[in-house]
Amino acid sequence: MALNFILSIALILSCIYMFYRIQFFEDKKLVDSDFFQAFMMTSISILLLLVPINLGTVTLSFFYIPILFLLLYNTFGYKLLSTGIVFVVYYFIFDNDLIQFFIFLGLVILFFLIVPFIRTPKMTILVVSNFIFTGLYLVMLHLFVAPISLNAGFLFVIFSSLATFLASLFYTDIQNLIRLYKQVEEEKFFDPLTKLGNIKTMDTHLDEMFLKSDSMSILLIDIDNFKLINDLQGFESGDRLIKQLADLLKNHVPTGGTLFRNTGEEFSIVLGDLNFDSTVRLAEGIRKSVELTKFHVNESQVINMTVSIGIGFVDTKESTRKDLVKIADSMLFAAKKQGQNRVMFAPIG
Repeated sequence: MALNFILSIALILSCIYMFYRIQFFEDKKLVDSDFFQAFMMTSISILLLLVPINLGTVTLSFFYIPILFLLLYNTFGYKLLSTGIVFVVYYFIFDNDLIQFFIFLGLVILFFLIVPFIRTPKMTILVVSNFIFTGLYLVMLHLFVAPISLNAGFLFVIFSSLATFLASLFYTDIQNLIRLYKQVEEEKFFDPLTKLGNIKTMDTHLDEMFLKSDSMSILLIDIDNFKLINDLQGFESGDRLIKQLADLLKNHVPTGGTLFRNTGEEFSIVLGDLNFDSTVRLAEGIRKSVELTKFHVNESQVINMTVSIGIGFVDTKESTRKDLVKIADSMLFAAKKQGQNRVMFAPIG
């Protein structure tokens, strides 16, 4: 009996690891889905039926532990579907006792009505729920199916709780690792402070826009004297100001345009098929809006900021992405050199 306890625990832990190991690197979106979680826990539940644990004349297994996971973590539809699939395998394939399953199902319904509304850490809920569930399950089996000795029942409850604790710990650790991995992956392409695309994302977007636009324009928007602001107000206040400016710029981006954060104090707006005059007016509108806005350094202090803007505008049939960025960059440099708080552009035609 002790060997089957250990095999059951090992099966739960190894299956959780293998499911996530295979699926995460095959399809990252699938890992986050309720379907994946339900499929994983249902499969583990069925596999646990292969490891029977004999308590006298009663044969049990840890097949219900994954179902308890679903009660806490998944949606009603998948809970119902998973329980139904487990029942089919339990009764029609393994030919297990029907009364035992009905007792299990009654307890599942009871826990389904109670567990989701308990406001404590999920690991605690799982371990405590499993302890109570297993205890009640054994008492009901003892009363309505066959006698179960106190020692055997005690061992079953202890190992079941241990299996649930280890599985919950393992499951939580994997979820945290996946969340950290996704964060690192996202930060390759997105600025963590403003949630805007970074310069890599901008380059990719420009390449795509060049394929479907007749003309392209880009505004490079740089905060004037931002290093001085950071030195005087501190980096935390600097981050707060960056976020406020990002929110302001979002309100100015026209339909079809996309805002990016290129570097610490530089933003860019990419525009396809917007004529040159409209691009200049947009840039000037942004410059004035920033100049007139009071930015909050903290709850009691506000400051004024200004931006310099360089405009790049090209015909996509005659120029490349590098040409566009190079023009905008040189215009931004000129705006800075000529006094800041201004819009600069190269005349066309």
